[in-house]
Amino acid sequence: MKKSYRLLPLLAPFLFSSAVSAVEYKVSAGLHDFVVIDIVNDVPADRISAGTSHTFGINTAIYVKHQMERGIKFLAKAEALLDNDKDHLDPDHISIWFDFLLDINGPVYSINDNHSFCRYVSADNKQNTVSCIEREVRQHFGLGYEFAKGGLTLDINAYTGFYYIEIDDDTPVARGYTRQNTDDGEASHMFQIKGQYDFNKDWSVRADVRRYATNAGAETLESNYEVFLACRNLDL
Repeated sequence: MKKSYRLLPLLAPFLFSSAVSAVEYKVSAGLHDFVVIDIVNDVPADRISAGTSHTFGINTAIYVKHQMERGIKFLAKAEALLDNDKDHLDPDHISIWFDFLLDINGPVYSINDNHSFCRYVSADNKQNTVSCIEREVRQHFGLGYEFAKGGLTLDINAYTGFYYIEIDDDTPVARGYTRQNTDDGEASHMFQIKGQYDFNKDWSVRADVRRYATNAGAETLESNYEVFLACRNLDL
């Protein structure tokens, strides 16, 4: 399985938010499709179909946002995802997995009120995904361009860093691998396009596309597609 693609959410979730002492938190719920392509089954006893696997599920996440001095923005996410695992790519997979994210960005140079350049730091950690990946760690830093006008914001960012994966240590046994050979990491880069449009003071839509690839050969490691429909002020 060379590449994995994840859509989160496939249908836009409602995103509820509140603010306490300049710290904003959000809670989301949605749907996802975890897609694994280029599957090759060299162990017939596993009964895994070659080709492409789709695993649908539901997810929920908590976001914490804070803007510090000099315009530096902080975002942290803790997310739980529940899969409807039909293909059983990992025979020992428990159908719940986790995704943790930390993003920090700050301004570098502003051309005017609409155009600016920013610096970014991103750290992402996934645990127990359906694709036999027990742990996935991505750490990148980069530069980006931001356009903002009215209710529209558009960001184009490029990162460089490190991409690490650890295969489930139970999976390789039938293939003759030892547990010492179940992890790998290499230099990588990430390209991101994201945008947001505010319909009014309460409702907005946001999209985020990320592609991770190796520095050597530019082979795609993973692609993420996210769409959110957000409600900022909901009285619960």
